[in-house]
Amino acid sequence: MENLYSVAVHFEEDNGYIEYDIQAKTVNVVLKTPEKKAEVEAYLTASHEINVPKDTLMDFEKRVIQPLNSLEELKLALTRMWDATEVYVDWSRPVGVEV
Repeated sequence: MENLYSVAVHFEEDNGYIEYDIQAKTVNVVLKTPEKKAEVEAYLTASHEINVPKDTLMDFEKRVIQPLNSLEELKLALTRMWDATEVYVDWSRPVGVEV
C-alpha cells in the first residue's frame, strides 16, 4: 500500500492539494492562499462530530472523528470540508493537473 494519499483541492483560482502520510498520520496542505491553507490545516487537525449514514440514506448516527487518525476518517472529513472552509475537494482531478 502506498504511504501517501493525495487529493486535489481548490479555493477560487488557487489549485492545490492535500497530502496525507498514512503511517506518520500527518498532513501537508498545499495552497497559495495563506488564510485558506491555515483554515484547512485547522479543520483537519480538529475533532468533528458528524452524522454518518448507517443502514439507509435516511438512517444516521452521530460519530466523532479525528481526521488524521486514519485514511477512512480523513476521507470522511474531506466530504464535509467545503462547509467549514469553502475549500473544494476535486475528487476526480489528479493532483498536479490545473483546470
